[in-house]
Amino acid sequence: MRWLRSIAPAGLCWLALSSFAVAQTKATAPDPVPERDPFAALKDIPLTPDGAVKLSLGGQLRVRSEFSRHPVFGLALPEHNNGLLIRSFLSADLRLGPYLRTFVQFVSGQAPIWNGPPPATQLDRLDFLQGYGELSLPIPTGNLMLRGGRQEMSFGSSRLVSVRESPNVRRAFDGIRAAWITSPEARIDAFLVRPVLPLTGLFDDKSDPGQAFWGVYGTSPVPGIPALKADLYYLGLNRQNARFAQGTADEHRQTVGTRLFGKASGFDWNVEAAWQFGHFGRSDIRAWTVSGEFGYTFTDLPFAPRLGFNADAISGDGNLRDNTLGTFNPLFPKLPYFSEANLTAPANLIDIQPNITLTLLPKVKLTVGWNPLWKQAKADAFYGPAITPVPRTAGGAGRYLGHQISTTLEWSPTEHLTLGGTYVAYEPGQRIQQAGGVSGSFAAGWATLIF
Repeated sequence: MRWLRSIAPAGLCWLALSSFAVAQTKATAPDPVPERDPFAALKDIPLTPDGAVKLSLGGQLRVRSEFSRHPVFGLALPEHNNGLLIRSFLSADLRLGPYLRTFVQFVSGQAPIWNGPPPATQLDRLDFLQGYGELSLPIPTGNLMLRGGRQEMSFGSSRLVSVRESPNVRRAFDGIRAAWITSPEARIDAFLVRPVLPLTGLFDDKSDPGQAFWGVYGTSPVPGIPALKADLYYLGLNRQNARFAQGTADEHRQTVGTRLFGKASGFDWNVEAAWQFGHFGRSDIRAWTVSGEFGYTFTDLPFAPRLGFNADAISGDGNLRDNTLGTFNPLFPKLPYFSEANLTAPANLIDIQPNITLTLLPKVKLTVGWNPLWKQAKADAFYGPAITPVPRTAGGAGRYLGHQISTTLEWSPTEHLTLGGTYVAYEPGQRIQQAGGVSGSFAAGWATLIF
């Protein structure tokens, strides 16, 4: 009965959200009458007669069910996990005139059903996800933004710096950030932060004393080429007791990279390359990555299919006994990266992912993808979630790790509500089978209400 009491609130949330979605769908007519946003009253609430000081309230409720069988090819525990996850955000955005702003966002991550103790990224009873002060100053060439406190950060395509969407508790950083903004598409950000360590209690999340992260990230349209935009960045990371297949040591790593992206005539592209250097204990770091995402959308065909092709080449360590570490560190990557199953980290990897996305209805999208995986360097390990080298996977005769097939369906009946689900099935290759790996699967369903 205890588990019934735990699941009851989630069930009520699902029923309420589903009923809301059905009501919204039925209300849609060939010539709909525009309806007032039910949450508009929470935005830009004037606190002074002249409206110079105003408050906006917002939040999110997400209910998510997960079912996993043999995660990470059965090389991670537990072997099976059925989880019910509930995430709640509540935020307040106070603007003190045209230049000053304070923002506070609370997070509550609950895991009423989980096999064993939930990790802190899933169970965080109540804490500050964000809390910062911001100063925005107009300058002749645009706007200058200065921000200090706890904050989320996401740059570019989120390959290296991301909020980590899938778990209950998203990623945040403590520190300072400045930005020079010349247009909605052109800006340069600089920051000096520490990642936040989520903990399971009440208001106990803290900065990670073992990591420091800093960098400069710029993005802009490319002059003279209307459809092309470019990013250029430098990122630095100091991490104590970093662990790779080569061993454990303090890591001092620097990353320089660039990204080219855009859309034109039905085509879309996103190409990124980065080089890493620095020190890992007494070893030099020499690592790299090249990634590409390409697609074409047939807007005149039924369901407007988008055919896509993704590929990654991410360096590994070719010799675990020399004085060079070749394993690429993806820093703070997005999640999901390859699929919601979180099967592997983007380190020591070569992969391709042909995929297709269909717009079944104006607000319903279906995506199917196939993703075979290989080691980039045979001597190095296979890296699981959180860039963890999986035991018994270093060395060996083969590179092929296995493949995964993923299907994701999402429906957004309103701008505030999203319903979705995913299923991923994966089969190990010979190298993973030699380490004891087996086939497995992952399924999840979620409902997200944002206001």
